[in-house]
Amino acid sequence: MLKKILALVKSARHCVLATTGPEGPHASLMAYAAPEDALAFWMATLTDTRKFRNLAADPRASLLIDGREQGVALTVAARLAPFISAEAERDARRELAARHPGLAEALAGQPTRMLRFLPLRFQFLASPEGPVEEILLEVEKNLDGSGRRV
Repeated sequence: MLKKILALVKSARHCVLATTGPEGPHASLMAYAAPEDALAFWMATLTDTRKFRNLAADPRASLLIDGREQGVALTVAARLAPFISAEAERDARRELAARHPGLAEALAGQPTRMLRFLPLRFQFLASPEGPVEEILLEVEKNLDGSGRRV
C-alpha cells in the first residue's frame, strides 16, 4: 500500500491544506512538492494570509490529496516544522518552483515563506470498484525525531 501512497503523492500536484487558529478553521488549495519518500511536504505562502496566521497559532495541519480519477484519496495529518538548514529551505524552494513553473516568479520575487510539513499519519482510501479500503500508516511511530527510520 505504501507504493500506492507514494504514487499518488508523486502524481498529484495540489492538495487542500486545512488549518485552524484564532479565526477558526480554514482550507486552502495549495501547490506542493515532496521528496521521493513523502516524509515532508513543501509549500509556499505569503505571511499576511489566514493560513499563515493559523499555523503560527497551531502548527498542526491536515492535507488532502485528491486522486478521485483513480478512485483514491489520501489524508495526511501533519505538523509544521522548521527547515533543518537554509540550504534545505533553498532546495525545497527550487523543487517547488521546478514542479510548478508558474510559481517560479512568485517564489523568486515576492516575500514568500516556505512551509515544511512533516507527516504524522497517512490515511489512504481506495474504492476503485467495490467496498472502501482504508489503510492507516502511523509515520510518527516509525521515525525518530529527526525523520530517520527507527
